[in-house]
Amino acid sequence: MMQSARFLAVLLAALSAAVLLGGGPVSAAEGGSSGPYMRIFGGYSFLEAPNIQGDGISNGATGNGINRGDVDASGSGWGGLAGGYRWGPLRLEAMGSYESHKVDAFASPQFQYRDLGGTLRTDLNATPALDGSLKVFTGFLNAMLDIEFGQPIVPFFGAGIGFANARLDNVTGTSRGNSFKLADDSDTVLAFQALVGVAYKVTETFSAEIGYRFLTMNDPSFSGGGAGEFDLTVDSHQVWLGLRVNF
Repeated sequence: MMQSARFLAVLLAALSAAVLLGGGPVSAAEGGSSGPYMRIFGGYSFLEAPNIQGDGISNGATGNGINRGDVDASGSGWGGLAGGYRWGPLRLEAMGSYESHKVDAFASPQFQYRDLGGTLRTDLNATPALDGSLKVFTGFLNAMLDIEFGQPIVPFFGAGIGFANARLDNVTGTSRGNSFKLADDSDTVLAFQALVGVAYKVTETFSAEIGYRFLTMNDPSFSGGGAGEFDLTVDSHQVWLGLRVNF
């Protein structure tokens, strides 16, 4: 929840800056045409040092860092669709996206779990190898602002609020030769995002986009495995290329 509060403060600052740069709310006649649009996009997603937190996963510290391990997960491709309506420089859109990351390992000074045979084990300075994936589907409502300069190149800013469904898909592991199941479970949580980029008007109908998204969400919870219930912190930095079509 603390990370979400910090992120909301960043969103407020970003949107305020966007409105100031755009000269405040303007009419459609001042900022361009109005009408529906859609866009398709794809790119690469970098996870920001995911943390795994649970009673059985501890770093042996006290305070904010207790019960926390560091997850090693790969970057991956991501993509999605969005559609909405534009009023001159202002746009409101619905957006959906999907990504899947391979999880490779995590590190924890203390890891308590039940192996596949049901034996309760405690490994110190554990670095279990993992096999499985983290899949994330999101749905957002975004507010966007195009900064028009009378040129084909149009910067844009935006922010969104929505949901994220995070799934640990059949994630298993091995710690010191002992196999265990971590999770095969999903959770849907509140999510937030900030977007910034540049569009190039190829024609009045078609624009090419390049952009950056920061995605964060309330920590999803997982259970049903040998390590008991735990939370996962998921933040990601994402870049994309896209095509926007005005109707």
